[in-house]
Amino acid sequence: MRIADPETFHHRSTGMTAGVMDTARLIAAGCEKREQDRNGGTRPEARARVARRMGVMPGTLYNLAANRLKKLDEAFKKRLTAYAVADLEREIEGYRHDLELARALGAPKDPETVRRIKAALESAQALYDEAMRDGGVA
Repeated sequence: MRIADPETFHHRSTGMTAGVMDTARLIAAGCEKREQDRNGGTRPEARARVARRMGVMPGTLYNLAANRLKKLDEAFKKRLTAYAVADLEREIEGYRHDLELARALGAPKDPETVRRIKAALESAQALYDEAMRDGGVA
C-alpha cells in the first residue's frame, strides 16, 4: 500500500502491506497470463475477462499491476485468492486429464510427450501448493 509521507508528500510503501500487495500483483498477473495463454488476445483483453469473472472492474486489476491500487481490501483479496485457486485447480485437472489420455493411448510410444505432461502437472501442482501456502482459500 502506498501512503504519502506527511512531511514530503512523496509516496512510500509500508512494509507488510507492500508485501501483500506484491503477492496480489503476482497472483493477478499469473491469472491474466494463463487466461491469455488459454484464450488468446491481448493482455488487456485477458485482464478484462479475469476481472469480469472475479466481479471487479478491469481498472482494478490494471491499477494493481501498475502499483496504483490505493488499497487492497479484504473483499478484493478474497475474490482474487478464490479465483486464483479455482483457476489453478482447473489447470491441474486439465493436465491430469491429458496425462490419463496419454496413458490410455499407450504413452510409451511418445515418452517425450508424457515427460512434458508430467512436468507441466508438477509445475501446476507446485503453483497450487504455493498459492495455498500464501493464504489458501478465503
